[in-house]
Amino acid sequence: MNNDLARKHSEMRMKDQRVQTHPCYSKDAHKYARIHLPVAPACNIQCNYCNRKFDCSNETRPGVVSKLLSPAEAVHRFQAVKKRMPELKVVGIAGPGDPLANPNATLATLKGVAEIDDDVHLCVSTNGLNLPEQVDALAGVGVHHLTITINSLSAKTASELYSWAYFNNQRLRGIEAAEALIEQQMKGLKLASEAGILVKVNTVLVPGINDGESLSALAKEIQSRGALLHNVMPLISDPAHGTFFGLNHIPGPDKEQLEAARKVAGMDMQQMTHCQQCRADAVGKLDSDQSCASKELDSSVATVRIAVASSTGELIDTHFGHASEFRIFDVSESSLALVETRQVEKYCSGMEHCDDQPLAGHIKALHDCQQVLCARIGMDPWQSLENAGITPSVEFAMMNVTDTLKVLAPKASSSCSGSVNKEAC
Repeated sequence: MNNDLARKHSEMRMKDQRVQTHPCYSKDAHKYARIHLPVAPACNIQCNYCNRKFDCSNETRPGVVSKLLSPAEAVHRFQAVKKRMPELKVVGIAGPGDPLANPNATLATLKGVAEIDDDVHLCVSTNGLNLPEQVDALAGVGVHHLTITINSLSAKTASELYSWAYFNNQRLRGIEAAEALIEQQMKGLKLASEAGILVKVNTVLVPGINDGESLSALAKEIQSRGALLHNVMPLISDPAHGTFFGLNHIPGPDKEQLEAARKVAGMDMQQMTHCQQCRADAVGKLDSDQSCASKELDSSVATVRIAVASSTGELIDTHFGHASEFRIFDVSESSLALVETRQVEKYCSGMEHCDDQPLAGHIKALHDCQQVLCARIGMDPWQSLENAGITPSVEFAMMNVTDTLKVLAPKASSSCSGSVNKEAC
């Protein structure tokens, strides 16, 4: 499709009702609210402008949340917020890691929401590394809005923006990581657009790195592959955020630089200019975050599902790869319940006798767990668990199971210290 036809096609799709009722896709949709459900802790890349803080109540930027949720908790939060916020129209998953690095938790959450309310827009934000393999699954659960963060088409430029990428069970760095990421992003964008998903592309503007001609080339390419909307957003470079760029005093753009970049990109792509760079647990309208108020609604029923590798059920004494069963517990502040014991095929009997196929069986068996406790675990299965949205821990090796679970029980919060809209707290 040539640029003129692509632009006309994009302009036509901007009139789609799915665009007009999504506050991030249309600045005229400000009367509608959105909720981000933080069910995706793992990330498959490390951006030099990102520092994911899971327990951060006073920062309003991407990558931070006050509390991770299980899919069940997330669906409960949606129900609770929807009751008091009828204008809620968008349910998104934006982290705090990458939703598609946590596909099981992401898809389970979206499916659960869709079963309750088929009128809301399901939305996902991703870096695109795992997107091509997940497009069909996203379309299958009803995702109609997708945001991909694409910062450059140049591997050299991208290598300055990312520290590493974990792809095909390998940690890649430098040009190799950048090339893999860009290839996946371009492929995923095209597949998603062809699947009928409305794709918005975010680009984090870092002056001197990915501006100028680089940005113009990017805008042309994403338009040709079916992107609907482009959001050139400023680098947040505050050193207090602890990012690589922040600590090294890489400056973000000033107002004039941002406007100039949007003008360059706007020659080929419709530009979004009202982005608030929201948290991964944001709630409410774009100009009125009520995330603290929404968390108070579900604090009393917060539950986490934890798998334990134990030979007797008394101590956390089993190597992850040596486990033939896992005890599954539902843990809340007021209760601790053994749900069941799940049998698995032991996949490791020594350094030279480990098999990836049974490892996949372990991950499938633990798909609905947020954490797994064991005595030891290798780096490859650790990463595989994180990619599936499951957090492994060896911190409590040889400790009593019951005592440890009580320590890990989610605590209800009775206060709110960091909302953008303090009155909502």
